[in-house]
Amino acid sequence: MSFAMIIDLLIIACGVYVIYWAMQMIQTKKIPEMLVGKGFPTSRAKDKEGFIKATFPMTLVLGVILFAVGMIGALGVFAAYPLVDTLLSIVLIAIIILYGIFLLKAQQKYLIGLDTKNKKK
Repeated sequence: MSFAMIIDLLIIACGVYVIYWAMQMIQTKKIPEMLVGKGFPTSRAKDKEGFIKATFPMTLVLGVILFAVGMIGALGVFAAYPLVDTLLSIVLIAIIILYGIFLLKAQQKYLIGLDTKNKKK
């Protein structure tokens, strides 16, 4: 088993984990720790329902993308095309970064109550 295969299996596991917690979040109406950080007092959140509604679709899509990219790598779909495989990895990293930015803005808006549009400069 190669190191790349282990990484692909970890990406698949991360995708399944993210999908699981997205579904748990929408069913139980509780914010998972993985989205806000350990020890964050979600009971004091300004708009818990708004946060769940805003982040659920993006979290689910991220989980599906992680799972799909991991499966593509594990099955060796682009093994003959290393450039495409590398580009897929770069796109995955960009998607994760964009999701992180989205999640930080959602935390500020719904959990903390900061409105970045009405901030005074």
